[in-house]
Amino acid sequence: MRKWLLAFVLLIIAAIIAVGVLQATGVIDLRPLIIRRVESIPALAPHLETYRAGREAERRLEEAMAELDALRGDLIQKEMELDARAKALAAEERKLAREKQALEEEKQALLNLRDEVETVRSKFLELERMRSIYAEMRGRDAAAIMRELRPELVAFILAGLDPEVAGDILANLDPKVAAEITRMSLTDKK
Repeated sequence: MRKWLLAFVLLIIAAIIAVGVLQATGVIDLRPLIIRRVESIPALAPHLETYRAGREAERRLEEAMAELDALRGDLIQKEMELDARAKALAAEERKLAREKQALEEEKQALLNLRDEVETVRSKFLELERMRSIYAEMRGRDAAAIMRELRPELVAFILAGLDPEVAGDILANLDPKVAAEITRMSLTDKK
């Protein structure tokens, strides 16, 4: 009898294992059958409702997790895009800062050049005014004043005067000074 009992128990265990393997591989689906059986038992019906509510909550949770994973992927992608854009923007800002610095330096150089031009222009206007004053003076009087100036400056002033006026002034200067001024004028023209 023990042998029959052992054989029966082994047969039941083999049947349970076979059903488990078939259920696990998807060949058969025992869940609806088990649920209908449990529904027919009044003592287990409330537990079945709890089971169904839990399964529904798990399903919604899985859907929410899938949505969160999709959103997380989108956020990571957007974060990477924003990082790339931020790096490009930072590089562009550095480039613009360098260009701005170069423009500021160029502006300052132009302002300095403008100041120099204005200085030269004012000196040129003053020189022209002096030339017109010397042109109006008698040669002897202009030569008396020019004796006190450097020969280079005298040569420069005489270069812009009418040849007759310049000749009259040179004639009234010391011959050595006049010769030096003439030499300077000839050297400058070469």
